[in-house]
Amino acid sequence: MKFIVALAMLLLGSASFASASSSADVSGAASGAGLVIHSMEMGVGKFHRYDNHVHPYGKDNAWAPYILPDGAGTDKLIIRKNANGSYSIFFNTLEEMLGAVVQISNTTGQKVSVLNVHGHGLPGAMWFPPTAEALNGYGCSDWQTAASGSDQDNYNQYYSAVSVSEIQQIRDISDNPNVHMSCTTGVKEWQDAIGKNPGFKSVIADNAQLHFLSCVVGLGSQGDAFTQGIADLILPHGGTGRVETSMAFGLGDWSMTSGMGFWDYQSDEQINHDNSIYPVDHQDSEIAQKGSVRLADFSGGSLTSSRLDNRSVMALSFENEIRGKRVATTNNPHREKTARAVVPTVIRVPGTNAYVHVETN
Repeated sequence: MKFIVALAMLLLGSASFASASSSADVSGAASGAGLVIHSMEMGVGKFHRYDNHVHPYGKDNAWAPYILPDGAGTDKLIIRKNANGSYSIFFNTLEEMLGAVVQISNTTGQKVSVLNVHGHGLPGAMWFPPTAEALNGYGCSDWQTAASGSDQDNYNQYYSAVSVSEIQQIRDISDNPNVHMSCTTGVKEWQDAIGKNPGFKSVIADNAQLHFLSCVVGLGSQGDAFTQGIADLILPHGGTGRVETSMAFGLGDWSMTSGMGFWDYQSDEQINHDNSIYPVDHQDSEIAQKGSVRLADFSGGSLTSSRLDNRSVMALSFENEIRGKRVATTNNPHREKTARAVVPTVIRVPGTNAYVHVETN
């Protein structure tokens, strides 16, 4: 306990610190892993807190490090050291999350080998504010409502059905390079945030694995540009690190004990079935499918993008080997690309009842 008190004094003065006796005891040090950090925006932390009360996760559940501590508010950053030596960061903005990563690395004297970023997503971006200024702006009002709302509200909207038209809208914007969505963090926002915190890149290990645990962040050309852009921006060039994103919708409740699962439209019969049981049963594993992971790394000597098909989950821990056959393509595995003349002005964020504004360049 003395170590945690000392850590609290050394880390960000505005942060709250949870006890080291947390039962979060998984998704940490695998062979070859150094510092493992699980970061998540406040809204999904609140979802996991409520979900854990409904279905206790247990210390071996991969999502245990993502449970927002009981009684914790969402007005400021929270950092927790877990029983296995990994750390959890509950954040409101990208900038404060990056700062917390640097502080943890500097305090422990370790470089980051695994950084998991967990939150709601859209093609090529995640739904949380990049800065405090953005957080307080009009474009992030729905995000503020979700982050400050009740745990049960976050829980209930997570299990809402997704329509075929909503899925089609997401697929359409995934291949449109000219769209920007409000209150999201894409490559540009990461570039800006790292520019304000240049020490971040120096704490990333040569073998670092960055997992974006979120719906459809790797989907389409937008998802490919994000995955490669983050790898080029953050990973040490010439190292063995990699960035992974999901090309499907993500599943991460109490029933996905080993990591983030996948779901997507396959047929009208399938989606009608899934949408009829999901809001009732509240069980991700009941509708889980095999999915595809987008991967960017420097394994060929230069930055390359590939796809790993037929995955059951996206792991939350360090993997000594790449699981799945690499497919050297950036195409969407679910369908051929389509190009629509009309871009939606708003789009629903998967796993929420919130909508973001869509702008075209």
